[in-house]
Amino acid sequence: MKSEIIILGHGSRRAEANEGLLVVAEKVSSIIGQPVTPAYMAHDHPSLPEAVKAKIESGAKHIVIMPLFLFRGMHVTVDIHEELREIREQHPEVEIVFTRELGADDGIASLASLRIKEALGE
Repeated sequence: MKSEIIILGHGSRRAEANEGLLVVAEKVSSIIGQPVTPAYMAHDHPSLPEAVKAKIESGAKHIVIMPLFLFRGMHVTVDIHEELREIREQHPEVEIVFTRELGADDGIASLASLRIKEALGE
């Protein structure tokens, strides 16, 4: 069974800020070799419920949602799960998997170090 992939960003009132999620989704899609749909918690579309419902309406039975958030704040621990609860109740035949957030990963630390070195002119 093929999984549908959604990458979830916070969203911003600044449209150009939301473009970053589109670029990340394209890059992840290229890396994993399958389409990745961007969705937003706020300020842009599709929202998470809109993206999930669209996947279900197209016949998806397995959906993976990856929150593009650094840490386990309120969105990751509460808000997203509340949004998904109703969808899961309405569509118990669909498995919705919610991955871990980015977290305090070595890759994040390496990227932060790179940005600092750039600022220091190294």
